[in-house]
Amino acid sequence: MIKTLLITVPIAMVVGLSGTVLTLFGPNTLNAQYLKFAIMLLLFLVMLVGSYWFVMVPPGRERRERERQQGETER
Repeated sequence: MIKTLLITVPIAMVVGLSGTVLTLFGPNTLNAQYLKFAIMLLLFLVMLVGSYWFVMVPPGRERRERERQQGETER
C-alpha cells in the first residue's frame, strides 16, 4: 500500500498543482484550455490507476505469504 501511495501521490500532486497554477495564472486562449483539459485528464488517469493498484495489488507481506502458500501446495 505504501508503494502505491509513494508513486501515485507525487504524480497527482504535480499534475494537480500544474493545472491549478495554469488555471489561476495562465492565459485564457483556446490552446491553454486544451492544455488544462489534458492536465485534468492525466490527473483523472492517475486517480484511476492508483485506485485500481490499491485494490488489486496486495501489499508485500501478503504477497509473500500467498506465494509461500502456493509453493507449499505445489509440492
